[in-house]
Amino acid sequence: MKHIRKYRDFYNNIKYRTNVFEWYPFKEDAKLLYVGDSAILESYFVQRFKCCSTSLSTLDLIKDTDFDYIIVDGEFDCIDDKESSLYSLLNKLDLNGQLIILTNNKLALRYFAGVKEFESDEFFGHLKKNTNLYSKNQWDTLFSKLKVHAQYYYPYPDYFLTTQVLSDEWLSGNINLEYEDCHEFRYRFFNENIALQSLVESGDFATFSNSFMIILSNRESNIIYSKISSERKDEFKICTNILKDQDAYRVEKVALHPSGISHFERIYQFYKTAKHNDLFHYCPVQLENNTLIFDFIKGENLESIVNGYVKHDQLDKIFETIDLLYKINTYEDLVDFKINQEFIDVFGKQDESLLSNQKCIRFCDIDVILENVILTNDNSYSILDYEWVFDCTVPVSFIMYRAILHSIALSKLKKAEIDKIYLRYGITKELKEIYLAMEEHFQVYVSNLKIRDYYTSLQRQVIDLRKEIDRDYIDIIVNEDKEAVFNSSQIHYEKEVGCSDFKIEFGKKAIFKLNGIKVNGNIVSNFKTNAVFVIHDDYYFMDVPQIDVQNKVAGLFEFDFYMYYYGEDCIDNIINLIDANHSLNEELNRLKSSKLYRFMKK
Repeated sequence: MKHIRKYRDFYNNIKYRTNVFEWYPFKEDAKLLYVGDSAILESYFVQRFKCCSTSLSTLDLIKDTDFDYIIVDGEFDCIDDKESSLYSLLNKLDLNGQLIILTNNKLALRYFAGVKEFESDEFFGHLKKNTNLYSKNQWDTLFSKLKVHAQYYYPYPDYFLTTQVLSDEWLSGNINLEYEDCHEFRYRFFNENIALQSLVESGDFATFSNSFMIILSNRESNIIYSKISSERKDEFKICTNILKDQDAYRVEKVALHPSGISHFERIYQFYKTAKHNDLFHYCPVQLENNTLIFDFIKGENLESIVNGYVKHDQLDKIFETIDLLYKINTYEDLVDFKINQEFIDVFGKQDESLLSNQKCIRFCDIDVILENVILTNDNSYSILDYEWVFDCTVPVSFIMYRAILHSIALSKLKKAEIDKIYLRYGITKELKEIYLAMEEHFQVYVSNLKIRDYYTSLQRQVIDLRKEIDRDYIDIIVNEDKEAVFNSSQIHYEKEVGCSDFKIEFGKKAIFKLNGIKVNGNIVSNFKTNAVFVIHDDYYFMDVPQIDVQNKVAGLFEFDFYMYYYGEDCIDNIINLIDANHSLNEELNRLKSSKLYRFMKK
């Protein structure tokens, strides 16, 4: 069981361990029993409730009963007789209390994708032999036997480090995070992101959810979805919940820290002062008991609409939709740019000579992006999630820059088409550099330590066995001229070049097989790279790949290669494994050549 302790210790020392409960509507002054071993969770409950702690093995020592809440944190994963323990726990629960179980799933998708089973530290251990883990069907059978009602939630990626919580009522396609784990070694058989989307669409997500949060109670929570934004600074930490009352929905934003109330007050003040017009309206909101309550708006967002246009290569329709977004952003009176302290705090000190020529909005929402504009069922436009409003002048072209930058649909276009969209709204190369610096400063202004930052110190090995390349486009830069080409693994790239040396770069680190470089049909062999290893024709790069080509003629440059990996986390691990193997072979050869080795062979 040493491996279980190691993994639990890793997770239990991360402050985001509480995410799985941040969204849950606990009643105040509750009496709570925590059954688990996380010091962070225990401290979280002690600060909020009348709390005592135990484990399943020492449950009999707890003489109190009538608990409002009993939390069982992963302990069912390690015991065989779940029925007896469950019966004992229910006997300690108040008649109107809730028993909340956090448990891993026997059929978790991550196990099929190549992660070692958490409890046994084996691959496919849950399928090869009996295991203490239960599937959803097994839990349902047990609850039916005990005649208790269960409400399921599905923490994503799992209950250890939760960022979203789904329910049977709200299994949508908004799962867009790659699963992380702290195992020292794993395989990666396929892209878990794509597989999860497929399971959502087929209605099988619940069966293969990585873990469960199960509520045993005589009443159900009306929260059907939650997104936990706890990676922000305290004043911006929130939970966004979708609630259903009978057939009506509403959206609530709840501050996770007392300092967040001023953030909510600014959002509410912005809504009250926003001018209503015939083109669009802001989603109605009320501020009640330090909670923002929004209307639930039904419809299709512009991001989804544009994605359809991109898919069918309807560039004119794309321009038409982005023009609509520009019209929304310029509907209010425009003013000249004027620097103030809030601008510097949020966006940093920037070159005012270029910004001074830009038309701006004062006290505006900088997040009017495609995803946040809804075409409603009555053919009007509604703006959602106007969270980022600042009391300073902001260039309209910066808001349009953010809309283009953050659109996954637009990123699928060719580079020349994206550049054309930027220039359509006056966003030059120089402005893009300033606006990128502004965006990066804004992200730092809002953000705290990220969950992914905790994984950087881990010495993990990942053997990637996927056949498919997940990214749709590869960025190729020739003498700073960037193009995005469709990634079909086998790639032939052509470009006219002058009679001078040139440099080829990629947008991200890569491992690829170089099939050949030609100019005017003649093979070019005079080039240098920054590859860490070159094994036959395979090139391995720890940094962004660069190829310096010595060239003396003008004409058609051709670049043929087969892309193995592009911008993937596994690249460093693969190269490190090759390096380690090379070092071991060198050491073995040295030993074989020694006198002692030759003597022992005799």
